[in-house]
Amino acid sequence: MRKATLAVAAACLASECLAFSPLSALPAHTHARHATARHLGGSSILRMQQTDTVATKNKDDDDEEESVEVRAAVDNKIGVAVRTRKAVQTEEEVNFYARTAMRVGILKETSPLLTSTMPGNKGFDPLGFASRGDLLLQYREAELKHARLAMLAAVGWASSELLHPKLVALIGKPEASWLQPGASGALEKAPSVLNGGLTNVPPVAWGLLALATGIVEVWRMLAVAGKPNSFTPGDLGFDPLKIYEEAGTSERRALELKEINNGRLAMVAIAVFAGQEFLADQSVVNIAPQFFTAGPLANIGSIGDTFTQYSGLFSCESGITYCQEGKGALDMIY
Repeated sequence: MRKATLAVAAACLASECLAFSPLSALPAHTHARHATARHLGGSSILRMQQTDTVATKNKDDDDEEESVEVRAAVDNKIGVAVRTRKAVQTEEEVNFYARTAMRVGILKETSPLLTSTMPGNKGFDPLGFASRGDLLLQYREAELKHARLAMLAAVGWASSELLHPKLVALIGKPEASWLQPGASGALEKAPSVLNGGLTNVPPVAWGLLALATGIVEVWRMLAVAGKPNSFTPGDLGFDPLKIYEEAGTSERRALELKEINNGRLAMVAIAVFAGQEFLADQSVVNIAPQFFTAGPLANIGSIGDTFTQYSGLFSCESGITYCQEGKGALDMIY
């Protein structure tokens, strides 16, 4: 009897608690909606927790893989790792000369030269001018312009000193020579800033040169203005013999490398020419005859005589050149 009473009392207490429950006071359909909401809310929270867990795990995996790549790059036989915005590049992908320059402290670790595939990339940028990819392209463009001008100047400098005396003698006006006197008093040095003689050049020639240069420069600036990060330095579309156009990828790279190497050598050569003539007060063709008058170019000065001999263009019979023999022949006729 006592046990039955306790059981009834417990049942009554349970019913009273349920009566005061918030859900028990709501209609049946509302109670069902709340139950469904609790179920859906719990599922959403569970999915969010699972997503966060997966994302955290993926991030940890990425960080671990990246750190492993960095350690592998640092611990390899060269011991160099170059970090970029997109990837970690090991020593196989880094330019050898640029890597060496970075090691000795004359190239910054952020320099684009480290991963540049430009022909002739020696990693030489101690002052850090090419700090970005677009600047690197602009500096290569400027280097190619100076290289091409230097190659023309190196040939023209020596050729003027070899051929100009022959040409003015051919037309019979040695006083028209633009060459400057050397220590011996002979007209032998090419006109330059250090040698002087640039004032002998007609102003019209300077004006035409400045106009032509300005037109080419403005045209080139407009051509690359819309693609500062993707234009090809030095590509002016000048290939009349179709040598570059018909070449393969490796051949094109070889041609580009030859051009930049010869251009750099020519820039050094033209500076040496000017300095030698200023210091020695003598033409470079006489300073180093083994390269010019007594070397492979020993007969270049006789080209004019050979042409005259076999063409007859400047002979008395041509009527272009005045000579005493021709005058006597005309007197006999008339």
